[in-house]
Amino acid sequence: MHQNKIVIYLVCALLLTFPLQSITAEAPELPSLGLSSSYDISLNQEKLLGQGWLRQFRAQSKLYNDPLTQNYLERLVQHLATWNQHLEMKDLDVLLVDQRQLNAFAVPGGVVGVNTGLFTFAPYEDEFVSVLAHELAHISQRHFARRVQASQDIQWKTMAGLLAGILVASQGHADAGIAAIAGTQAAAIQSQLAWSRGYEQEADRIGMETLVAAGYAPEAMPQMFAQMQRLASLSGRPPEFLLTHPLTESRIADAQARADQQTKPAVRVRGKDYEMLRARAIFHQYPDADDAFSLFSRQQSSAESLLYAKALRAKSNKDLEAYLAFIAELANKEPDWLLVQYLKIEALAEIEDWAAATEKLNDLLRYAPDYYPAQQLQADLFSRQQQWDKARRTLQQLSQARPKDPAIWFQLAEAAGKVDRQIQLHQARAEYFQLTGRFRQAFDQLDLALEQARLQNQPWVVQSSIRERRRDLENLRSLMEM
Repeated sequence: MHQNKIVIYLVCALLLTFPLQSITAEAPELPSLGLSSSYDISLNQEKLLGQGWLRQFRAQSKLYNDPLTQNYLERLVQHLATWNQHLEMKDLDVLLVDQRQLNAFAVPGGVVGVNTGLFTFAPYEDEFVSVLAHELAHISQRHFARRVQASQDIQWKTMAGLLAGILVASQGHADAGIAAIAGTQAAAIQSQLAWSRGYEQEADRIGMETLVAAGYAPEAMPQMFAQMQRLASLSGRPPEFLLTHPLTESRIADAQARADQQTKPAVRVRGKDYEMLRARAIFHQYPDADDAFSLFSRQQSSAESLLYAKALRAKSNKDLEAYLAFIAELANKEPDWLLVQYLKIEALAEIEDWAAATEKLNDLLRYAPDYYPAQQLQADLFSRQQQWDKARRTLQQLSQARPKDPAIWFQLAEAAGKVDRQIQLHQARAEYFQLTGRFRQAFDQLDLALEQARLQNQPWVVQSSIRERRRDLENLRSLMEM
């Protein structure tokens, strides 16, 4: 898995460093999208490129499948997007990557990725947001498309070497792959450095504008940069973020100067929800509960988040009685806090008090019917009690609200199979496969769904919809492979 992650980071770096020419592959890994000789790339082409990359990333990487954190991150990115005046591509895909390294990245086509490790290294929400604002700036300023236009002299030999290095690394020989890529890059990268520095400075400027417009302290950006620099000096190796976003003293100074020029008061934002989710991410990443608690409590935290950290430590140590007591205390203190009420239901489910968990979950859904984490938790409760048809119906509704979420399609396929809904089973599997870049398997599943529809004498409209979906996916794959 670590080697696969190296490959992904290299691909991400290459997307911001080198143009893609007429490269065609069976899988939609890095499609060229039929670029013209002028290297002009439309927004639609960027979107298709990003979708192809996204599917391959999902297939090769471990994601942090936590609806509570995913919902928070999606809402935060969309909030920032409304304050980035340059961003034309508002339909963004947000990835939460299960990696302890400090990293975030942006990919052409509106894909934003965040490592769980970023929560660890950003004690304040505004520091975390400053990194996201920077990444959105790369997308809004279309740095990939501009890179392509500025790099017409990159030769096939360079691109072939890069792709060969990625291939070697992806086969489990990461060191050899990195060596091949590094050797190929050496001649070309020098001409790119000036552009890279310029893009980073522009992303810093636009990111600062977005950060302040969204109501966060401008001081957060230089503070986060300084923290990254300290981390690099202490460890002797820069965090992954800095490998694709080189940090210099001048960048930190420029960010600090921009922060000083802001007329708004620099009120630092910790973020109530953020602190709780940060504790959750830290305990997920560190198997030793005492280490996780020490790391979280080392920085000054709110009383509520510290109480939650104590609950997580008790849970990790299998002391469920203490875990439930801490959560109950937290819920009593904050009866109107949506996230905390979710945690109370989650705790009740942990001790398998299904009646109490269901009652409180129903109350929560009446209060917030569109709250995705609660909807997902409802499906989980049904599944854990083997109420498969109820789980299936809940997941079916979720799949309509979140059609690009492969985890939901995977769970829906399982629930449909448990109640012998064969057509829905194959359709859900098809969606899961296409969202993870495996179109051939998706077509096979739709063929099986059509066969089941015929055997069950389903109406013509059912069979027609399956055929239409197959054609849609065939067209999508063709566009990605142009």
